[in-house]
Amino acid sequence: MKVLMFGWEFPPYFAGGVGMVCYELTKEMCKRGDVSLTYVMPSGPEDVKSSHVKILVANNLVKDSQVKIRKINSALGAYMTPEEYQANLEKLKAMKDTGSNVKNKRDNTVSLYGKNLLEEVYRFAEKAKLIAEEEDFDIIHAHDWTTFPAAMEVKKQTGKPFVAHVHITEFDKSGGAGANPQIYAVERDGMMAADKVIAVSNFVKSNLVKNYGIPADKIAVVHNGPNEMNGAINYRSIIQNDYKIVLFAGRVTLQKGPEFFVDAAAKVVPHYDKVKFVVAGSGDQLTKIIERATNHGIADHFIFHGFYTRNEAEKLFSMADLFVMPSVSEPFGIVPFEAMCKGTPTLISKQSGCSEVINHTMKVDFWDTDEMANKIVGVLRHEELGEEISERGLWEVNNFSWSGPANKCIDVYKEVLCRR
Repeated sequence: MKVLMFGWEFPPYFAGGVGMVCYELTKEMCKRGDVSLTYVMPSGPEDVKSSHVKILVANNLVKDSQVKIRKINSALGAYMTPEEYQANLEKLKAMKDTGSNVKNKRDNTVSLYGKNLLEEVYRFAEKAKLIAEEEDFDIIHAHDWTTFPAAMEVKKQTGKPFVAHVHITEFDKSGGAGANPQIYAVERDGMMAADKVIAVSNFVKSNLVKNYGIPADKIAVVHNGPNEMNGAINYRSIIQNDYKIVLFAGRVTLQKGPEFFVDAAAKVVPHYDKVKFVVAGSGDQLTKIIERATNHGIADHFIFHGFYTRNEAEKLFSMADLFVMPSVSEPFGIVPFEAMCKGTPTLISKQSGCSEVINHTMKVDFWDTDEMANKIVGVLRHEELGEEISERGLWEVNNFSWSGPANKCIDVYKEVLCRR
């Protein structure tokens, strides 16, 4: 079975979690021997290679002068708000090959995300048509809205079936506060055109049925597996050992629920004073969150780390006594797995896809800051509780793999191909 897969990024040239998901998924799929993959991404260096998949970079194969696209006045990001997108452009420009999430061998890392992403999306779609003419494949697999137009164009051109893989939607990114109509339209058109839709959780599936009108029987749920991280290492020595650390790690946006983390912290401090709450990550809500902590009178209990690299993430998880993910709307959520890999106890929102598959964690409704605070205090006061969650969580995550998700994706391919 030959698969033409479209993604926006691929390690080591990536900026977000979906890039890592694509890497792990394709690596496991290619182990089977009956699947060959060609992965097409819009931008990257000429020498990008992978040990398990053929990678094609559209901008290196097709010149802009060879395609015509409509001009769109927008700078919206794939997984972020416009404000975050602009901030990330500046950060990406400054990054070098020093262990950060985005590798930049030729000082062109920013090319992963153009200044006008919607325009880049449609340019990629036009180039994808030309690339598809030279490739031999049986099925098209596209990850999230940025690649749906490319998949739709190739399906229209070749008649080959198209599987749309949804990792996150506009409704998730906005935290339920409203979707950008341009991106929503691309998402919905892509899913309607697809022969089958893969959702990363039942949480996402419900969203697609309710907010996009996608028939439930058109959607297959394929949960993600864990990202690989090194084994647990103790970095506690670099801080005061008598202080406990509670960690929030991720984009500081409405979707991730940082305000609920701060509100819960305000209810923890009166009952457990020797604690530091670390907020690792950047986003459009960061300033408001700092102000919120100050207004609660607990600013001295907070450390705002800002943007972090993958290497820094490993240290942060190892230092933490508890990792908290209070997301308002989390399609899946790979970060708790990373914390569990480091032996860190976790507390996650019930409004997350990963809560469907993780058993050895504490769970709470994102809005219930009283219960969130109770659980935090419980772990801080009772070390044996944290140790129990840590040990069971580490055992659980070590028994997760990508073989299940890979096999389910291949089953979806077979189902779609059998219908034709």
